Amino acid sequence: MNPDIARSTITTLIECTQQTDEYKRYRLGKDRDVIALSSGTGADGKKVGEILAKRLNTRLYDEEIMEEMARETHLNRSFLELLDERVDGLKGAWFHSILTGENFCKENYCRNLINVILGLAYQGGVILGRGSSFVLAHHPVFRVHIVGSLVVCADRVAAQENITRSLAEQRIKESDKARAEYIKKLFKKNNNDPRHFDLVVNSDHLSPEHIAALILQARNYARFETESHPADLL
Repeated sequence: MNPDIARSTITTLIECTQQTDEYKRYRLGKDRDVIALSSGTGADGKKVGEILAKRLNTRLYDEEIMEEMARETHLNRSFLELLDERVDGLKGAWFHSILTGENFCKENYCRNLINVILGLAYQGGVILGRGSSFVLAHHPVFRVHIVGSLVVCADRVAAQENITRSLAEQRIKESDKARAEYIKKLFKKNNNDPRHFDLVVNSDHLSPEHIAALILQARNYARFETESHPADLL
């Protein structure tokens, strides 16, 4: 497919999805607590998300995003996991779809991902990764990115997975690169650009508990426009 046509198609899908229900579009992020959280590998993003969800008495959505996509699309969970924050999974998923006969294209994947993230956001919760900060960029949703130095993050990963620091550093580099390419491919955005987030936190010298407290405090001071605007993700 022509890249310009594909880009136009996905942009149209996003705009139609976000404008279908004016009431829901306006209330998203207002009636229920919603935080879009992204994190570098080893930066303790999931731990922070769990603490936030507990303090807000809401849910953390992580692997549940893939589960919901599988339920909504009737596609195999393992098939969808080929694409989970990995752009190299697009080729593998395309080949898999030929072998299995399952309907797959980037536009379908992007549309379903957007629908699932918006649906979860309407319910309220902490949404971890999968481009949620970009899908929800034009809604009153607090968007946070947690980072950390390679040395500190590698120490965490090495301890959690019982591997050497050298191997941990390699995994972090590969994982973060794959995530950045995934965001670039689907949303045409730089996941490491701080302008896409309301708050960026370096986790090197802060515990997950302190980071969660900082996020909640900063969120209380956030002021959003009362009217949402169509997203320009691509």
